[in-house]
Amino acid sequence: MFVNILSKLTFIYIFEKNIIIDMQKKIIILFIIFCCGFFYAQDGFSRKQIDSLTNILWDSKFFNNEGLLKLTDLYYQAKEIEYTEGQLRLLTKIVEIKSSNLDFVSALQYLKYMKALSLGAEKYEDYTYANCLEAKIFFLDKNYSQAKKVLNRAERYLYKIEDVEKRRKAKTEIYIYQWYNFEKSKLPKSSYADSLLSISKKLYKESLLIQNNYHRATRVLYSANLVVNSLILLKRYEEAMKYLKIAKRELKKAGEITYLSADYYEAKGDVEYNFKPYKSSSTDSALASYNKAIAIGEKLGYTAKTKELYSKVAEIYGGKKDHAKQASFLEKSSDLKDSIQIKENRGLSEVKPLLYAISNKGDVAETPYQNMPLLYFLSAVALLLIGIGGRKLYLDKKKNQTKNIVKVAPDKDPVVRTNSYNHLINLALKNDSSFYLTFLETYPDFAEKLLNINPTIKASDIEYCAYIKLNLDTKQIAVLKNISVRAVEGKKYRIRKKLDISIDENMYIWLSNL
Repeated sequence: MFVNILSKLTFIYIFEKNIIIDMQKKIIILFIIFCCGFFYAQDGFSRKQIDSLTNILWDSKFFNNEGLLKLTDLYYQAKEIEYTEGQLRLLTKIVEIKSSNLDFVSALQYLKYMKALSLGAEKYEDYTYANCLEAKIFFLDKNYSQAKKVLNRAERYLYKIEDVEKRRKAKTEIYIYQWYNFEKSKLPKSSYADSLLSISKKLYKESLLIQNNYHRATRVLYSANLVVNSLILLKRYEEAMKYLKIAKRELKKAGEITYLSADYYEAKGDVEYNFKPYKSSSTDSALASYNKAIAIGEKLGYTAKTKELYSKVAEIYGGKKDHAKQASFLEKSSDLKDSIQIKENRGLSEVKPLLYAISNKGDVAETPYQNMPLLYFLSAVALLLIGIGGRKLYLDKKKNQTKNIVKVAPDKDPVVRTNSYNHLINLALKNDSSFYLTFLETYPDFAEKLLNINPTIKASDIEYCAYIKLNLDTKQIAVLKNISVRAVEGKKYRIRKKLDISIDENMYIWLSNL
């Protein structure tokens, strides 16, 4: 208790009171507090502690590598105590940061578990956002049609979000990613500028309906920025200035040092620089807006934005005949562009085999630390091969026991019994409450594939499908669920209808191959 109070007071003192300590010292202090929490709380963090520490990391904008590690540690603490809401909140931020850092492989691995967990818990607002993040990776890979399909899939789940406020927020997320998918496609302006404006205005109208003041302010600011960018493409500068005024009003509520504020000052500079009636007198004000956006972008590590801004500032200095400053900013832009391109290409080349895998064998295991060096991987394989020989006798002795774990019906194809499979069977036969989530973690695409076939299928139906995939027969399922054999048969029949499985097809084989 004392450690918890001390930790909280220390966080408030450092971050909320804005005491002047450099980031390196903040990292050390944060690390010490986490260690104290670990050693003094032998039972792990409680839900309240996880929420409190998560909020501190959010509020402090502690999103460098050390902050990411702390978020990841907290995620595993939440997982340890089966705190689903905490896991999803942390997974969201982890995937966001890893995607922004172009660490696509690791982002996708956490994303897959986020999707499975959100579907299993029927947290459809988290599932729609997970699809938005997946679409982002696709459009970064210039696969705009696939990104559109993923966003369409996200839209199909909106009606499942019962809370109106959450549904509105999810809807605005989808609009944002739809806008960027169009914008990134770089089609001729005449073919996509109107679409961008339409999407951004729908986003603006939906944002105004959000009840929470802070969330409404950030969404309205976001949408106003996108409306301004769309209007600039159409050269409708007077209308763009009206939305800039709206954005400025919301900026005070959302905060100055944010990604959205950098976007706002860039959009403001674009209007000031391109609005011809005032161009002669607005070049300096455009330069001031760009420089403000650069200062915010550099402070936040917003490299994609600062790269664009360096080019725009260079153009202004070129018009002023200040060639020394023009060359300086062009060089900055070029260096940053090369750095980003190298990092992005490396990330995409690594993620493609995972992103486009169609085999179930392509599922990725979740791990807290990614991109392990090849040497470590080969060493692990070598140790595994050595261990196989040592365990062979032991497995032979256990062979009869594992055969008796499940009685396979004669009309079912046998499945390969891995350690994870046997673990799931043991959980199922014990009627362990962790069975369903463990199953979704082991087969992260299973629930999603069923929902793609029929979005109205319930979590209870998916659980029955999990039992069938594991080859549990009707009698075993009846014992587990404490219902009659006839009731199980009826449930299986209704699932057949929902999944459109023909009577001629073996349901066990069909689900095994899914």
